[in-house]
Amino acid sequence: MSFLKSAINQVGRDVGKVVSNSLFKDSHAAPYRRVTGIRKTVHNSLSSKTEFEKAIDFQTGHRPSTLIAKISGVYTIIKNKVNEFLSDGYLDTYESEILFEMMQRFNSKVDDICDLLEIDETSFEKEINQLTKIVEKTNTLFQKALQLSSKGCQFRKMEHLEEADKIKLIGFFEYVGFNIIWMGNYARGKQKSMTNTVLANIADILTCTWPLTRSYLLLEGILTFSKESNRRKKIKNAHLKLAEIEGKRGELYSNI
Repeated sequence: MSFLKSAINQVGRDVGKVVSNSLFKDSHAAPYRRVTGIRKTVHNSLSSKTEFEKAIDFQTGHRPSTLIAKISGVYTIIKNKVNEFLSDGYLDTYESEILFEMMQRFNSKVDDICDLLEIDETSFEKEINQLTKIVEKTNTLFQKALQLSSKGCQFRKMEHLEEADKIKLIGFFEYVGFNIIWMGNYARGKQKSMTNTVLANIADILTCTWPLTRSYLLLEGILTFSKESNRRKKIKNAHLKLAEIEGKRGELYSNI
């Protein structure tokens, strides 16, 4: 039984490292797929969690064979959940919390069953062997999830760094200059349209309205620069911060 206890305790220690880590508690550690608008519905996650709770909340007063059957059913639910979460090769922070909570409760329940089987290890040898295999399979599943997610975190890190690199900070005179020549939308990060710019400038000259329009565009550029500059910095820093978080999560998974 010592081997089984050791395996169970290892699962508990591994889960504890992740659950206690502040990376999964920070409010700014938003999952990447939520930034991109790709996320699973909360309803589905809650339904699966309810299914797990129904399975794990069994009493330990059953016969040993029944206990093994029930804990085996719990393992199946965890396995299915892991496969669902890893369908994109990545565990976001929300999925991590759900999975690690499942693992902790699974570990606790198996520990209770162990205590019962220890009463008569000779009579319950078959059940002990079955429980040992379930724990081993759970360990393997957990390690697989962490390894794959570690790679996913590193991939997300590179994506965030690339997105941050795409955002170019703009200087005051450059921004105001673009605004004056009817390229305000481009200065605010939108697609450049040379045709519209040329037509707008020609219209100004032909209608002799350029003194009025240039004054307006100059004032608009001066007044909106601060907002646009702060917007770019905020988005760029957000991607850099998410890249840092994903890198740390990937290292944490890999270390475990």
